[in-house]
Amino acid sequence: MNLESLLVCSDDRALRVLRNVLSELEIGVEHCADEVTATKSLSQRSFEAVVIDCQSERSFELLKSVRSIQQNSKSVAIAILDSGTNLQTAFKLGANFVVYKPISTEKAKSSFRAARALMKRERRRSVRLPVNIAAYFRFQNGEGEQTTISGLSEGGFSVRFASPGKKSGVIGFCFALPDTTTVIEATGTIAWQNSRRHAGIQFATLSDASLRALKEWLRLQCGDKHDPPIRCSLMSLSAGGCFLRTQSPFPNQTRVELLLRVADSSVRTEGKVRLMDPELGMGIEFAPKTAEDGQLLKELIDKMTASPDAIAEVLVEPEGLDWDADAVSAGGAKHANEKDPLLAVFGAAAGLSREQLLVELQKHQLQTASTKVSESEGESIVPQRREPRIAVSLPVEVWDEDHQEPSDGAASMIDVSHGGARIDGIRFDVKPGEVVHLVSAGIEARFRVIWVGESGSAQEGQIGLQSLKTDDFEIAE
Repeated sequence: MNLESLLVCSDDRALRVLRNVLSELEIGVEHCADEVTATKSLSQRSFEAVVIDCQSERSFELLKSVRSIQQNSKSVAIAILDSGTNLQTAFKLGANFVVYKPISTEKAKSSFRAARALMKRERRRSVRLPVNIAAYFRFQNGEGEQTTISGLSEGGFSVRFASPGKKSGVIGFCFALPDTTTVIEATGTIAWQNSRRHAGIQFATLSDASLRALKEWLRLQCGDKHDPPIRCSLMSLSAGGCFLRTQSPFPNQTRVELLLRVADSSVRTEGKVRLMDPELGMGIEFAPKTAEDGQLLKELIDKMTASPDAIAEVLVEPEGLDWDADAVSAGGAKHANEKDPLLAVFGAAAGLSREQLLVELQKHQLQTASTKVSESEGESIVPQRREPRIAVSLPVEVWDEDHQEPSDGAASMIDVSHGGARIDGIRFDVKPGEVVHLVSAGIEARFRVIWVGESGSAQEGQIGLQSLKTDDFEIAE
């Protein structure tokens, strides 16, 4: 079963990169050069993904319309944006992923790897495979019968009962997955039934082990290759959630399964993405299924907090999108428990610049033992002058006071802190002490140049900037 995408793009360079990346990821491409042709294609067939180069008002309107077209209301939408376009604009119009120009092959691969994993997951969720599996049923009145399951999916199955009469209440059942040693024992409820004794059963209780076995069996029957989990680094942590640094974040409202490892311990738990930034990563609210799972997670968080240097990795896999239009289009958390300070940051993220968001996330970074001692003695845990810098890769526009528009060339922010940033790719003459304008994600600010990389050195083309709003900040060269 091939994944198919609709690519709406008239930019030859971007088109070439995107075609190559999609082909390498084994995603089929139907190309449309204009919005009119694209609208016609969207109304005639379904696509797992719709990729739109948002260069004009009409292309943004097309992005907004995807959710209203029945065949593609649940397609994964990917917006290609100019560096000056605000991220929230695309999210509010229905984009699940955003890729900024100029598009590099590696940047596109990172985003589309996450998109492909989600596309496969969404397709498997909606597929009901025709099967012929013998099963035994036990009804609420104590009676039982053996019959055959005719269709099977992750959420339930269809069956034709042998005995007459409508079924109700909780139904117990068991069956073996063909060509495996796995026996599924669970309960379900009637989702629908008709006069010919056909019925749809929705799973009510299903063990984690049985669910994983069922998912894997269905994946093999569909012929899908398994996408490995996304490996992430833990940036911020609280009892209610975490922020993970990754170049392949999943979109807001994606339900995920996380494997957190520290030293010789690991915990598998569920969560939901409450914040997604294509350049930084994703904020996840923990959602353990049971009280026991919650206790195991709490114990692991305590261990992480006590030994932050022992954290090995966090692996994340998508479980599917919650297709609530308002929630999916929002850039930050909609239903997060804002009593948790980190989840409150996720909820407020839509109103923050990327630099402000980084500052807030820093407040919830894991603290080392020495930091805790300083804090217990009443000392500030934040350095008074030099603040920690966070490595990023963000396209920016920069110009000096003598020019009213950005210089030629693609500049990028390569690290940032509360009061400043380091920029690479500067193609105009600038001196320490001068003031420059910087635009990132549609937000403009003025900075003072603190240092300029020497010609011929590793820092050539780089400048260190200090925010004019934070005069006592100093950026190290």
